[in-house]
Order: sequence, then structure tokens, then C-alpha cells
Amino acid sequence: MKYLTKMFAGQSFISWGLQLIMIYLAWQVADHKIANNLWTIGGAAVLLLLIYMSLSHDSKARTKR
Repeated sequence: MKYLTKMFAGQSFISWGLQLIMIYLAWQVADHKIANNLWTIGGAAVLLLLIYMSLSHDSKARTKR
């Protein structure tokens, strides 16, 4: 699990993964494979909060070094 917190291009692999999931979600909505409803918007909001928290944690980890 330690490898997920390794930094690559200034971000941890967790941050990269969450951003890729967000891109995938947006792509699926744009292709009309996932409905653009309240559940999708709520899921995207939760995903954005997780991305923000992950990037914040990465920033704190960088400044401690």
C-alpha cells in the first residue's frame, strides 16, 4: 500500500487514480452511457472532494521533506 503514496510528477498515485476515475466518469456521461442525474452529480462531487483531499495531503507531504 505504500507504493500508492509514492510521488510521481508532484502527485501521489492515489491522486492520479482518482483523477482518471473522474475523467472516465465524465467521458461516460458525455457518451450517454451513464445518465446525467442527481446520483451521477453527487458521485462526481464526492469524487472531487476526494481528489481535493488527496492533493492537499500530497502538498503537506511535499512540504515536510
